Amino acid sequence: MSHIVRNTSLALAGLGLIATSVVVPSVAGAYSVECKYIQKKDSKTGTVIGAVAGGALGGSLANTHNKGLGTVVGAVVGGVVGSKVGKNHGKKECMKAIAYREETHYRRMSNGRYEKVVYKYVRD
Repeated sequence: MSHIVRNTSLALAGLGLIATSVVVPSVAGAYSVECKYIQKKDSKTGTVIGAVAGGALGGSLANTHNKGLGTVVGAVVGGVVGSKVGKNHGKKECMKAIAYREETHYRRMSNGRYEKVVYKYVRD
């Protein structure tokens, strides 16, 4: 009987380890998913802002006969440039978030007031 109990408990423990390794993502994986989301969001924002600004600039720079074409070309070029700028901004922000960890503590001073202390740690 003890042989059956031992084998069953080992099998359940092994199954638990496998389930834990599948369900819990690694820290690097969590950061990469978060970074991709931030880059995608900033890229979309940059595309919209760049297209609007490029369309306005292209329309104002084009001559009177080609206002529509200038607006469309300006919007396309502005959207492409804005997308790239937004994606790079998202990448920089994400790398800052990954590189540093902050802890905020409040320390009581001699006069009875509290002072905010922020510790920044660099991740390896």
